Amino acid sequence: MNILVIGRGHLGTFLHGRLSHASQYTGILGHLGQDLIDKADVIVNTVGKTSLEFCEANPLIAWDSNVIQPLGLLRKIKDQLLVHISSGCVWDGPYDENNYAFEPNSPVKPACWYSWTKAACDAMMLPESIGKHVLILRPRQVYSPLASPRNTLTKLRTYKKLIKTPNSMTSAETIAKTIEYACAHKYEYMNGTTYNVYDLGVTTPYEVGTFLHEAGLRDKPEMMFKGDLDQELKPRRVDTVLHDMIFEDCINPPTVQDELRRVIAEYAGK
Repeated sequence: MNILVIGRGHLGTFLHGRLSHASQYTGILGHLGQDLIDKADVIVNTVGKTSLEFCEANPLIAWDSNVIQPLGLLRKIKDQLLVHISSGCVWDGPYDENNYAFEPNSPVKPACWYSWTKAACDAMMLPESIGKHVLILRPRQVYSPLASPRNTLTKLRTYKKLIKTPNSMTSAETIAKTIEYACAHKYEYMNGTTYNVYDLGVTTPYEVGTFLHEAGLRDKPEMMFKGDLDQELKPRRVDTVLHDMIFEDCINPPTVQDELRRVIAEYAGK
């Protein structure tokens, strides 16, 4: 299949290099021509404004990038499979072993404008997916071996203190495997489907910082309480743990600790 990856950021760059028969469109999503769309069998949209601070300061630009332009792309596809990268950040809530994680159909709980734009686009895409092949993926804290400023590993190298609250994380490799599965099962996604996409189990920013320290990539992190972080960073960062049994059965994702150690070893060797 001919795969068109839209976006030149962290995930778009990884997927372009990782997926077979993939080309990359790095221009403005709204300017993507019908000729390029018609040549593709699968279109992967990774474009979006992801900086929480930027989205708060520029709400109309964020809405255009995260809602209007993806909806415009959906309206242009015909028999192609559209894979749209959304976000697990549409939820926020404390998690412990006695609480359920967020399922694909759990009511959204956006905590900032960025999260609202992603939740709104998901909600508006599904009714417009009738008669089309659409798969919405909701990853959380995406990481890869690429030395990108948007890579969660790169971000967690920069903070002296890190919190120890449970969260999901998603390897870019897990996303790539999900897209490959979707390519082989295109007709399962008629009328729209949403997957939560994650590596099995939970981790914490502090644990990831410790792994990075063990790989010689940062000083040993200090512990920070979540309440102090919420006071320090605005908009407030969310805690999100994802679950999706259909995704797990289809993809068989790796455990997050094993995948983190594998990817960090490759990241350190770059």
